[in-house]
Amino acid sequence: MAPKNKEFDIDEYREHIVTSLAILKQDVRNTKERMVELTGYLREQNGRVRKNEKNIARIFGIGSTVMAGFSAIIGWLFNK
Repeated sequence: MAPKNKEFDIDEYREHIVTSLAILKQDVRNTKERMVELTGYLREQNGRVRKNEKNIARIFGIGSTVMAGFSAIIGWLFNK
């Protein structure tokens, strides 16, 4: 809607700009609301991941202890 001739209607141009800005403002508002929602979901998932990582670490710790004990017993048996 750039002016190309002297018969340019400034009121029509202003209306177009106001409409475009209103649409842009609504898009930004919707994007912000969606980002807040996604941030909440991300925090919830991070909590779940953290809990699962702790459980996996516990399982690895128990497995390492059991394997060390098993290796010690097998080593003791072979040294007899």
